[in-house]
Amino acid sequence: MNSKLIAMALIRMSFGLLSLGGGLLMLYYRDLQAAVKINSFIGSIGPFVLLGVSTIGVAGLATQMDPRKLFMLVAGVALILLGTR
Repeated sequence: MNSKLIAMALIRMSFGLLSLGGGLLMLYYRDLQAAVKINSFIGSIGPFVLLGVSTIGVAGLATQMDPRKLFMLVAGVALILLGTR
């Protein structure tokens, strides 16, 4: 199996476990203020996970794709990041 694919999947699964842990912490503390703090922490990490996973994927596809399609893919990721600011 491709090492870049494994890295992408492991990063996404790790973030999923972090999100699940955050949800469990919210239930554990049973406090709205604590839940908002936990949610903001997890939410602030999300764009970095997106950027990291996308970078790995684009780097893996860079040699296999038509340059025009590669440009559109990178532009799409950039627009997602700009839209979440």
